[in-house]
Amino acid sequence: MIVLGMSGGTSLGNQDGAAALIIDGRLVAAAEEERFVGIKFANGHLPASAIRFCLRQAGIRIQDVDAAVFAGRTYVDIETTLRRFFEQNLGYAPPLRLVDHHEAHAASAWYADGARDAIVVTWDNSGDGRSTTVWDATNRTMTLLADFHRPNSVGLYYSAVTQFLGFTRDSDEYKVMGMAAYGKPSFDFSHILEIREGGYQFHSDFLTGIVPGRPQPSKHVCLFDEFPLPVPRRVAGSPFEQVHFDVAASAQSQLEEVAKSLVGYWAQKTGRRRVCFAGGVALNCLMNQRIRELPDIDEVFVPPICSDAGLALGAAYLVSAAEGHFPEPLAHAYWGPEYTSAQIKETLDRAAAEYRTTTDPAEAAASLIAEGKIIGWFQGRMEFGPRALGCRSILANPKVHGMKDQINQRIKFREEYRPLAPSVIHDRGAEFFRDYRNSPFMTQTFDAIAGLAEIAPDVVHADGTSRIQSVHDSTNPLYAKLIHEVEKKTGLPIVLNTSLNAYNDPIASAPYQALRTYFSTGLDALVIGDMVLEKRRRT
Repeated sequence: MIVLGMSGGTSLGNQDGAAALIIDGRLVAAAEEERFVGIKFANGHLPASAIRFCLRQAGIRIQDVDAAVFAGRTYVDIETTLRRFFEQNLGYAPPLRLVDHHEAHAASAWYADGARDAIVVTWDNSGDGRSTTVWDATNRTMTLLADFHRPNSVGLYYSAVTQFLGFTRDSDEYKVMGMAAYGKPSFDFSHILEIREGGYQFHSDFLTGIVPGRPQPSKHVCLFDEFPLPVPRRVAGSPFEQVHFDVAASAQSQLEEVAKSLVGYWAQKTGRRRVCFAGGVALNCLMNQRIRELPDIDEVFVPPICSDAGLALGAAYLVSAAEGHFPEPLAHAYWGPEYTSAQIKETLDRAAAEYRTTTDPAEAAASLIAEGKIIGWFQGRMEFGPRALGCRSILANPKVHGMKDQINQRIKFREEYRPLAPSVIHDRGAEFFRDYRNSPFMTQTFDAIAGLAEIAPDVVHADGTSRIQSVHDSTNPLYAKLIHEVEKKTGLPIVLNTSLNAYNDPIASAPYQALRTYFSTGLDALVIGDMVLEKRRRT
């Protein structure tokens, strides 16, 4: 059975459009619409380009699809909208099915984890009227234990804090998480987000424009007039003060306490020692670490695509399983487009770019990294999800002091407090990170061992944690080889890794996008396929 999962929508409040194609329980292709249209989050888009890619990758036509599944049962007149969308953009509308938003989130995590016995928790701003769900998942069945309805939402709570600190909600929440490491939890947020037995209560009376059953206001409109804290809000673009970092630390701390209480309660109720997370709040990797450290929890699984883009995958999983094709576990995140050497060469020649070819891209990249150069790395199939995992990455030598500041200032054009991540060979991870577990999707943080900050300062955040990516020879052999080559030259099986894009651009998907990032930023070199571009440094 061929199942096409979709996410996105037609209003500006809808974002993270994506498509995922599953054939007889096996994922074949998945990608986010933003990578094709070049607009971060692709607000107000249904995933026409992502669907076309999935069909091309599978070598099928839209007429071959047995079911197109959309996660959004309560969207007004959505079936008519989807039918017209397909007819306009693909010439044919396959049979349509609708599934629940949070059930799709839960499926995206549980099936990706191999459907092992677990608690599954989904949490985001809201979807189909709900903001959090808790499931007992066993014997190929997910049973709902609890749910919470908007505006009682931890996602909405964190979005309000994001706006209070002068950022854009549903977009910049990760900045608040990054800021938290530089502050102290000196403000009491319990009167805003209260711990309750088995859950929480977000006291949202101060919010405006949040009406049950109606769409939320634009992310560019503030959700409140007065925030219930004894300090003024930060105006966007104004300088950061220590109080702002303290607010971020306090808000983050309360989120973690609520999460620990909720998961701990249901772990004891069910006896489950494994937890799967999905939904936008699951991108909070510090929270995920705190859950992993609970005495009642053995393992935490967070898929590479927790945001609403993951609904495409979860929706396809649900229908595939219901039709008797049980989904395979998600071994990696490399489900997007890839390009041949001929296609890459055509782009470089059209741009009149100077380049040289290499028979060993990994060794060529490792040599540049060992020299202290910051490189773009464009290889294989693009990642599905917001993290660059070694196919569309910016890479550097973590042993060079000040590398994080260089990347943030002259390449990413972003705030100096933003952390960068280490990619580490999986078999070596325990040498550098305490309580190390396999973390291939860069969705959890770990405490760095004593001394790592002196050896590789820019992969350790101010709070002593690192958001790591475990790299396996079996799932990305070329990237693993690069890191092995780096170790030969530097003595460390780690590279500093961030996404191949500049500030506010989606991650580069096509060669022309990688080339644009290379020429418009301070990247020193670009290794794209088997071709190497290198800038001459000014003295």
